[in-house]
Amino acid sequence: MKNILTTAGLAAVAVAGFQSTCAAQAVTVDDSKWWQVSAALRGFYDDNYLTAPEELAQESLGFEVRPGVTVGHKGEQHLIKLSTTYSARWFEDREDEEWDHSLLVDLAGEYQVTENHVLRLNDTFTYASEGALLDQNGVITTPIRSDNSNLRNLADLKYVGQLTRLIGLELGYQNTIYDYDQEGVGSYSAILDRTEHLLRGETRWTITPTLAGILGYWYEMVNFSGDEFIGAFNPSKSDIRDSSSHFFVAGADYTVSPHCFVSIRGGAQNVTYDNLAGEPDEWNGFGDVNATFEYAEDSYFRLGGKYGRNRTDLVGYINSGNLTLDQETVTIYGMVNHKLTEALTARASGQVQFGTFNGGGYDDQAEGLYVLGLTLSYELNQYLALEGGYNYDRLDSDDAQRTYSRNRVFLGVRGQF
Repeated sequence: MKNILTTAGLAAVAVAGFQSTCAAQAVTVDDSKWWQVSAALRGFYDDNYLTAPEELAQESLGFEVRPGVTVGHKGEQHLIKLSTTYSARWFEDREDEEWDHSLLVDLAGEYQVTENHVLRLNDTFTYASEGALLDQNGVITTPIRSDNSNLRNLADLKYVGQLTRLIGLELGYQNTIYDYDQEGVGSYSAILDRTEHLLRGETRWTITPTLAGILGYWYEMVNFSGDEFIGAFNPSKSDIRDSSSHFFVAGADYTVSPHCFVSIRGGAQNVTYDNLAGEPDEWNGFGDVNATFEYAEDSYFRLGGKYGRNRTDLVGYINSGNLTLDQETVTIYGMVNHKLTEALTARASGQVQFGTFNGGGYDDQAEGLYVLGLTLSYELNQYLALEGGYNYDRLDSDDAQRTYSRNRVFLGVRGQF
């Protein structure tokens, strides 16, 4: 569900008057320079790198090396941009596996078929051990750290067209693959390895030059691929939680000004668990509201909220007909980037999500996750900057063995060429 909601939130209008979405939201390519190289070196302190309850928490000093490369090209009808960021973090406290590695690759492409018809491709590949990185821009389904690195690939292809002055059409296909390194009975691989397919069709009705109404239908298939038993005393395998869903969608896109864009999606979901004998289909509502506002040069904020079903790392097995299937979650998130002076920039981001589990031993139990990040960056010149920051994570769960808090601070230097 989280990827469906994220897709709705990221949907942007590509034709007619809606091309004026704010700069904070758009993909851009610098015509004067087709490449960019960056690197950062940071020292950090982490008081709970295992994301464990307080009595089991372990702390560590360390350092991080973070190189990155961005290339892009813009033609008369097309635009393509590829960004890669690699991170290697060394933990002084660890005796084995002292390094954490992560990789983020973003590919964005657009082709203007005609003035009113556009094709778009976005692909994000993530390799990480932190759930907040793996589920970036969505509901975090793995708040507990994995001992191994894991990957997610999210590919999204869409067509956006204006058929007449009043009617537009958006068709899309999204494919998301999760592959966890931790294998065996009851492992992350057994519980969460999966492929998600999402087909989207939306009609866009122009109400005013800056306001469009949305009516649409989505179809989703989720296939769990771990091919493992999901628990030590559980005869069920990974695919017991395979599902298919129908979504009936309504919403609106509103360009408040050239610097402010608001998107709303909501409706009803009908979900069926295909391999669970005797499990009836279920109805629930879902929704996504988000806004982006650029209020000054290099200063903007994003706010949003989501509600719906999402996958979970808990199975809560009781018997073959009763296990934890998913979670219903409310998520509120925001980010502000503010230029304090010509050289000093502050950024704050946060996410709060409250979830209730459905079925099995965790039925009606709840969790709350709180994520906060603060960063200050001071530009020494056009190539070098000093940066420091603080991150706070807190998981409050009815399962006391999952509850933890985590504080991290870092200080370093960043270069960009």
